[in-house]
Amino acid sequence: MESSKTTADSEDLRQRITLLRNEIRGHNYRYYTLDAPQITDAEYDLLLRELDSLESELGEPVPDDSPTRIVGAPPSATFTSRVHGEPLLSLANAFDEEEVEAFVHRAAEGLGDVELSFISEPKIDGLAVNLRYEQGVLVVAATRGDGISGEDVTDNVRTIAGIPWHLKTNGDLTLPPVLEVRGEVYMSRRSFAALNEQRDAEGQPPFANPRNAAAGSLRQLDARVTAQRKLGFFAYGVGLGGRALASSQSELLILLQGFGFAAQQTEMASSVAELLEGYHRLLEQRPNLAYEIDGIVYKLDSYELQERLGAVARSPRWAIAHKFPAEEVTTSVRDIIWQVGRTGVITPVADMEPVAVGGVVVSRATLHNIDELQRKQVYTGATVVVRRAGDVIPEVVRTLNVDDSARKPVIPDECPVCGASVFRIEGEVAIRCSGGLSCSAQLKERLRHFVSRGAMDIEGMGDKLVARLVDEGMLKSIADVYELDYAQLAGWQGVGEKKITNLQAALEVSKQRPLARFLHALGIRHVGSATGASLASHFGNLDAVMAADQESLLAVPDIGPEVAASICSFFGEQHNRDVIHRLLRAGVEPPAAQVAATGHPLAGKTVVLTGSFEAVNRRVAQEKLRLFGAKPTGSVSAKTDLVIAGEKAGSKLTKARELGIEIAGEAELLAWLNWQ
Repeated sequence: MESSKTTADSEDLRQRITLLRNEIRGHNYRYYTLDAPQITDAEYDLLLRELDSLESELGEPVPDDSPTRIVGAPPSATFTSRVHGEPLLSLANAFDEEEVEAFVHRAAEGLGDVELSFISEPKIDGLAVNLRYEQGVLVVAATRGDGISGEDVTDNVRTIAGIPWHLKTNGDLTLPPVLEVRGEVYMSRRSFAALNEQRDAEGQPPFANPRNAAAGSLRQLDARVTAQRKLGFFAYGVGLGGRALASSQSELLILLQGFGFAAQQTEMASSVAELLEGYHRLLEQRPNLAYEIDGIVYKLDSYELQERLGAVARSPRWAIAHKFPAEEVTTSVRDIIWQVGRTGVITPVADMEPVAVGGVVVSRATLHNIDELQRKQVYTGATVVVRRAGDVIPEVVRTLNVDDSARKPVIPDECPVCGASVFRIEGEVAIRCSGGLSCSAQLKERLRHFVSRGAMDIEGMGDKLVARLVDEGMLKSIADVYELDYAQLAGWQGVGEKKITNLQAALEVSKQRPLARFLHALGIRHVGSATGASLASHFGNLDAVMAADQESLLAVPDIGPEVAASICSFFGEQHNRDVIHRLLRAGVEPPAAQVAATGHPLAGKTVVLTGSFEAVNRRVAQEKLRLFGAKPTGSVSAKTDLVIAGEKAGSKLTKARELGIEIAGEAELLAWLNWQ
């Protein structure tokens, strides 16, 4: 009996110690990190003394992170991953009334002869977070992440006024040891406007919308910055430990408000008609709300019925989000500007009088392509209707008025960035810059491709280095890769002598890459590794490829009119030829390729190499087979003529046997490679 009492007393001591440690850590955080203490020094000392006394009374080892063992509060670290006690499922979306009807019909069909009751909640446009409470004390806050785990943002969440550190309870309710509360962090319209006004005054770019502002604020490394952003929070659900607290969603929301959380206004409905009535009421109220919402969420109210319906892989069957249509406003077009994308596509963009759409001021909207621009008649001076597609991307919906003062835009015949000629491939709507190797708008993407493994294969020149070299102004063309200022590079942190030596050696080796790979590295539209190999084997050297006209190119196996036109356009642009000549002067010398032989046993055949070969590298073998007119591919199908299998050949060999395809080994491969 005495032993039982002692065990019970010890457990009570542990619970009190846990509560004190969490409470004192909170006060440490407010004092040291936020500079906003909530109790006096004397009150703090009393708590710390009580904790010290109870730890001594318990007689167990005291952990190193106990407030009695440390001073102050630890600094906020870069966000770590936290696994949620229960997954956070996402909601399926409905965009029209028919989809709402289908949702209700599926619920009724799945539950049988049961009276259905739904609860409707505004769908706030914010950032979902999962709050973990232990013994009623907030210990971890994490973003939704992938639904299984999210980023630990505990320090920042503690600065949000609407999130209690300790759950308020009365004597009638016993909290579970662990309770997850789910909800949405948001930024009000007023706070959003004030934040962007401040950023504008400081010369910083404004946030696009309140949701982005809330997300950015919640992910600050300095929690004091988050505290200044005045974020809000609405609770809407529970995870681990929560379902036993209530029998329905409506009952849960009352309980969460009792804990100290804010919750949104809700409505009850028992039919599709009532759900849609509520939807239209909220749609009318939307512009007058203090915060952004992008729809309404319908949930079966009863938890028992929710459990009976269950969930699919990513979303529950008992809930759906009915999204609002994008808000539409009118404005006038000031000008049409032309924007060059990273692949060379030139896109018309409407520069408009600034206008607020869905809580965001927009002044530009993409028109996608010339056909779209002309179809909608989006001309300078025109009055247009604008909306945010999916409440995110501004788009011109239609033109309301085109008066005599409106001016049709002039379609450019030169790239607005580099001045190279513009071309349009037959059958395509896009116009493109032909200065692929010299156009700065395409530079980073071109460089990444040029140095990549399948192209020039320059080891040590990865994406991060390429991006920095461009940002620092050291790479303005792919030819600059071979003219780097290594003295400047040596001054960079993390770039030592050995790294520079290795990079120099890799660059020297790359100068002798085969012609096929050099052609692929140039990034000519439609010219991949296979087409590069076909061009090399057909023409033999770079000069012949550059001089080929469209008729000559069409004589190359597997090259059609579209690919031929692209190649002619590329080499016909002087900007590109100038860059190639710079590469040649820097010592890049693609060896002349062996012109494709005729009469080879595998000429014209589709061949798959699988497994490992002792005497030859598989990639080298594939390139040489192309020179003999074969067509190496990566997958086995009914169109495959031959599979050449090395050691440890797996599923491709099995599939070849199933399809009855001819199979050969390494000995036959070597004979074909040495064929004369």
